[in-house]
Amino acid sequence: MKTLPKITLHADQWQPLDQTHFRLATDGSEIAQPTLISLKYDERFLYVSFECLQNPFWKENTYTAHNTDMWNQEVFEVFIAAGTATPTRYLELEINPNNAVFVGWIENPTKETPAHLTFVPYEKAEIKHEISTEGDTWSGKMQIPWTLIGERSAAYRINFYRIISLVSHPDPHWKCSPSDCVFGCWSPTMSGASPRFHRPDAFGILELK
Repeated sequence: MKTLPKITLHADQWQPLDQTHFRLATDGSEIAQPTLISLKYDERFLYVSFECLQNPFWKENTYTAHNTDMWNQEVFEVFIAAGTATPTRYLELEINPNNAVFVGWIENPTKETPAHLTFVPYEKAEIKHEISTEGDTWSGKMQIPWTLIGERSAAYRINFYRIISLVSHPDPHWKCSPSDCVFGCWSPTMSGASPRFHRPDAFGILELK
C-alpha cells in the first residue's frame, strides 16, 4: 500500500512543504516545473501560500468568473476533508492566474468518479485570495475558513494539484489535454493512462498540533 505524505502544522507558524515538485497523476513520475507551498493555521483559517514556477503561458488563461469550468485551463487546486478516513465527500478549491476561484463540495461514493457537485456561492464561501505574477511564475494565497471546510478536526485528508500548459493556445476557448498540459499532484493519484485528480484514497494527511 502506498505511504501517504503527511504535513504537521503548529498554530500560527508557516510550514513549507518539503516536496517542491509535484508528480504526474498518471504514473507518479516527478514533473519538471517546481511548485512551492507553505501552510499555516489559526483558530479561524487555514492559510495556503503557493508559487507555480516555469508557467510561461499563464497570460493565456481566459476564465475570469468564479465557479466556472476553470479546470479546463491552468489552475492550482486544493481538495480537503475532515478526519483521517478516505473521504467520499470533500471540498474542492481552485484558483487560477486571473484570481478567479471555484468552490464546491464533491460527492464521490465510489472514490473513483465524482457523482455530484454542489457549488458554494462565492460570497458565502468567504475565502480571501490574491494572485501575483512575475515572469513565468504565478503565485497566490488563500485564506480558507474552517467553517467552510466543516467540523474542526485534529487531522484532515488533503491533496494539492496543478495544471500546467506546455504550449501556446491562441484560441481563447482552449482546453487542456494530456497531450499539451501537465496534470500534477502533491500526492499522485496513480490513475493510469488518463490523468484523474478525484481519487481520495491518494489524499495525504494534514495534522494540526
